[in-house]
Amino acid sequence: QTIEIIWVTAEQSVYDLLPAHIEASDKVWPIAPEMESQLLNISKLVEDKSKRLLNSSSESIAICSDKLATVQVLQKNSLLPVIDAQQLDEFSQQSVGQWVIKPKDGAGCLDCFFVSGKTEFNEIIKQIKDQSNYLIQPYIKGESLSLSCLFKNGVAWLLCCNKQLISIKQGKFELSACQVNIANKNRAAYQHLINQVAETIPGLWGYVGIDIIQPEHDQALIVEINPRLTTSYAGIHQALGINVAETVIKMIDKDPELSIVQNNQITISI
Repeated sequence: QTIEIIWVTAEQSVYDLLPAHIEASDKVWPIAPEMESQLLNISKLVEDKSKRLLNSSSESIAICSDKLATVQVLQKNSLLPVIDAQQLDEFSQQSVGQWVIKPKDGAGCLDCFFVSGKTEFNEIIKQIKDQSNYLIQPYIKGESLSLSCLFKNGVAWLLCCNKQLISIKQGKFELSACQVNIANKNRAAYQHLINQVAETIPGLWGYVGIDIIQPEHDQALIVEINPRLTTSYAGIHQALGINVAETVIKMIDKDPELSIVQNNQITISI
């Protein structure tokens, strides 16, 4: 097979080049961050050209690209445990507590702040120009995990559970590594969780990552949904023996047939 790389010069915009290349393609799999609606805009271009999109619908991407909108949509399904959130400029801190402040359309831990009191809260507020583009959530103690999944027409398949190695440095969250396909006793519960997500957002399609917090003695809570390839994808073939790209392409015609390998863990450094 031939791979062609198209370079985008400093004088060009990728959006100037994409329409012609999309038109010349049978299927398109956009890999882009949610920030500034990049993933959404590219996916809309593919849909406008009536080409086969190998990821979620633009409508679903619009929901998941806005972390506050994601929370609000998921909260409509009473069976889904999700961390509550408010728009930052509508938040009034009544008590001293621990909070997370992050962009609505952020990716990874970029500009994700940890707040443990009023003084820190006021200092961070001064750093944020547009508070309407940020949300605030209560900080929940527990394991930071991600679920690598496949979605199709309201049905979901759990590929593996991954541990995110996240630390807090100078008031900001940092992701240093991801352990792919960790052994986890909650697999059945996580499969049930993503089943509910699939029913709530039926336009999710292909590979999707779901970030969760697993408290020590309680049910998992959904943090966010990433309707795109995530960091964990890089270790799935080695950890599970599954070619995810091949599986996603085959999903056009039939449901995936998966044979999951357990306890073969791969660590990806960020």
